Amino acid sequence: LPALSRWQRLTGSALCALLAALCFALAALCVPLLPLRARRFALLWSLGSLCALGAAALLRGPARLLREAGRGALLYL
Repeated sequence: LPALSRWQRLTGSALCALLAALCFALAALCVPLLPLRARRFALLWSLGSLCALGAAALLRGPARLLREAGRGALLYL
C-alpha cells in the first residue's frame, strides 16, 4: 500500500482493530444462544476475523503478510 501515508495506515489499522474487537464482543454475547443464533455468531466471528486480518495487512502490507507467516498466523490457524 505505497499510496497511503504512515498516518493513514495507522488510522485504518486502528479502525479495523476496533471493528474486529466489536465483532468479537458481539459474537461472545451470542455464545449462550448458540443453538438458536448460530448464523449470527458465525457471521460476527468471520467479520471480526476479516477485520483483524485487514488491520494486520494495513500495518505490515498485504504481500508481506502473505509471504512471511509468523507465529500469529500459525496461532490463528
